[in-house]
Amino acid sequence: MTVDVSVTHIMIPTRDGTRLSADLFLPATDRPVPAVVEYTPYRKDDLRGASRDFGHFYFAERGIASVMLDVRGTGDSEGFVIDEYQYPQEQLDGYDALEWLARQPWCNGRTGLWGTSYAGFTAFQIAQIQPPSLGAIVPIYATDDRYTDDVHFAGGALDGWSVIGHYSLGMVSRNALPPYPELAGEYWKDLWDLRLRENTPWLIRWLEEQHDGLYWRSTLGRMYDRVKVPTLIIGGWADFYVNASLRWMAQLRGPKKLIMGPWPHTPPDVATPGPQIDYLHEMTRWWKQWLADERTGIMDEPPIVVYVQHYRRPDAPTDAAPGVWRFEEALPPPRMREREWFLGANGTLANSPPVADHGASREYVPFVGFADLGFAGGRVGWGEQGANEAFSIVYTTRPLAQDIEILGFPRAALFVSTTTDVAFVSARLCDVAQDGASALVSKGLLNATRRGGMDRAEPLVPGELYQLEIELDAASWVFPKGHAIRLAVSGADFPEVWPSPQPAVLTLHAGSSHPSRLMLPVVPLAPPAVVPKLLPPAKRRSRFVTTTEAPKSSVTYDVTRRAMIARREQKETIQHYDGVTIVTSEGYTEMRVSATTPTDATATGWDRKTFRRPGLEVESTAVAELKGTTTEFYLDLTLDVTLNGSPHWHNRWTRTIPRRLL
Repeated sequence: MTVDVSVTHIMIPTRDGTRLSADLFLPATDRPVPAVVEYTPYRKDDLRGASRDFGHFYFAERGIASVMLDVRGTGDSEGFVIDEYQYPQEQLDGYDALEWLARQPWCNGRTGLWGTSYAGFTAFQIAQIQPPSLGAIVPIYATDDRYTDDVHFAGGALDGWSVIGHYSLGMVSRNALPPYPELAGEYWKDLWDLRLRENTPWLIRWLEEQHDGLYWRSTLGRMYDRVKVPTLIIGGWADFYVNASLRWMAQLRGPKKLIMGPWPHTPPDVATPGPQIDYLHEMTRWWKQWLADERTGIMDEPPIVVYVQHYRRPDAPTDAAPGVWRFEEALPPPRMREREWFLGANGTLANSPPVADHGASREYVPFVGFADLGFAGGRVGWGEQGANEAFSIVYTTRPLAQDIEILGFPRAALFVSTTTDVAFVSARLCDVAQDGASALVSKGLLNATRRGGMDRAEPLVPGELYQLEIELDAASWVFPKGHAIRLAVSGADFPEVWPSPQPAVLTLHAGSSHPSRLMLPVVPLAPPAVVPKLLPPAKRRSRFVTTTEAPKSSVTYDVTRRAMIARREQKETIQHYDGVTIVTSEGYTEMRVSATTPTDATATGWDRKTFRRPGLEVESTAVAELKGTTTEFYLDLTLDVTLNGSPHWHNRWTRTIPRRLL
């Protein structure tokens, strides 16, 4: 049964007098209700609101007040923003907003935090400073490590697509859009101009902070013991932040629950691959259990709901992933046993180490990884891996005598040497069918100069032997009987990771003296005793009309130059509920690298946002190019803003940034 909902724009004061803009979705009831908050810099009145207001309606219709809150300096909130997760200001603002909401007469004094990605991060961050009213959180697709497990430095190597991609350049153009005059007040243009003057593109600082350390940890990362409130985690096996979901679940000590589906970075009610579920129903049960003292039964169930993925052909349709839902009491399950497969001569993987030592070498090909582009939105691609494996060192088991299920973190312990002082080692775990089709299950990469820790860089000595431990992304998968398990090792993951700069030869060493091996978290196959009951998606309710073009990704190989070019473009148009405002977002990213001169890798991109209504038309365009040498990166970034067809603001940032063994 649902209730009527009113939506009201409100301004929430913070301790220094700055006011934060919010939309309050309030159920029509005489009883005080809890308030749950989604807190992001993505503009509640158009770009974020259009993609998330359905969740706020959902909760309010079920008796829970829901609030969409703009971060200071974004949307219609006052102030300006100078960085991603402005510590400690952003977290303290969130604390103040929760406590203000808790004091309102319609609120029962209890609050929650929820949201996807950025909003999931802020839920964790604010929970760690423990606002008195905060009673529960639901982070969705959120990380605990901004350095390695976000869009910055995968395995200690600079991210590729993301460095000037849709998110990083998109935040430059997004932060340059104006507030809504009718909401920000008569001085809206002064506020807008202040932001244009003060905003610095976040990606500049990211490029400068190439080692893990105080900057990345200042926003309250892996401080698990500070999260005291009940936490429902929602994660996806194909998501960018898959690893953090399992880490949080393992480390939190309070009431907790994990729902782990096959999804990429897309809400579980619309994600492909499916199955799609009504995840908001599970969240509502969580809110009512912890914020309204209702017995919903959610704590009577096992704490983990996991989708166990079965083999799917790499060219199969992406609407649904084969598999089954199952309850677990812990991850890893107590029955899990890590099994080892040793790298052998002639490309074999076996359960016992070979007696004789041997090595296998491969020229570094900086565009390995391009076969993954068939699946935008997550870390695991749909592309058949044969193209990647042709440029990799490959090891394969014999056909399996029985099904093997893994659940958790695969690992690879590899003895390697190389001919240069900077090299990456990428490990890809694949499922090989009888017909030879190779499906990617999981992957991991390590910048070998970060072998002693992500907070430092040590050059490699050419020819010297190193033992490297590579943790692959967490995975759930059943390798069928008759299939084979494959480990493919290379020096690149393009375009997800920026290529290392120098031509090289990578050598893998194996045998009794150097037992290189693959380690898998194997769990015994067993039918679930009780199958989780998850509801199908509910119909969405939104104030906006959104038209989204499917992202387009492509790769082109230039035979003459031995160069690979990867491209991605996307576009979205939003019709505001006022009937007259149209907001568009479109962007393009291109990366290219040559096998002969990987130093010359280049990324170019642009992102444009437009805001159009009678009497007010704004276009904000960010354009960037990043290139480098073996020792430096060169960034050229411009922002141009027009107002009613005339130039209104222009800025250009050029930086020469030392390249610290990347």
